[in-house]
Amino acid sequence: MAIALSRIDERLVHGQVAYSWSVAYEVDTLIVVDDLCAKDALQKTLINMAIPRGKKGFVLSVKEAIEYFKEGKDIHQKIFLVAKSPEIYLRMVEGGVPLKEINVGGMYFREGKKRLTRTVYVDKKDVEVFHKLKQFNVNCEIRTSPKDKSLNLYNLC
Repeated sequence: MAIALSRIDERLVHGQVAYSWSVAYEVDTLIVVDDLCAKDALQKTLINMAIPRGKKGFVLSVKEAIEYFKEGKDIHQKIFLVAKSPEIYLRMVEGGVPLKEINVGGMYFREGKKRLTRTVYVDKKDVEVFHKLKQFNVNCEIRTSPKDKSLNLYNLC
């Protein structure tokens, strides 16, 4: 099992995520990691409707995602992970999931957040979490689409 791409996008699965990224990275399986969505049947249904035909899709809680990777399910699949925040990935890494890189794509403006790029805004807590991820040797890059130039997030915050 190989994690081909891990992405932060507050919108989770939408057209750009479902098609552009999954095609560019030739993934077989999309896994949304979100504790609230994992408990909500309607959200699961909507997310699964957005997954491209021919690809597997799952909505898992953080705990379920950690177990999924520990069990080595779908060993021959190329996996695309999507989560809303860096905290989710930090919990996964702390739980033993081997993440090498996170693509940061959609962290949008809210009061108290500063702009890094046109689609990435962070607050003090986000910056702290990213620095903890860096301590686990997880690279974080900013790209809105697969064809965009990669920006090292750590150089911007």
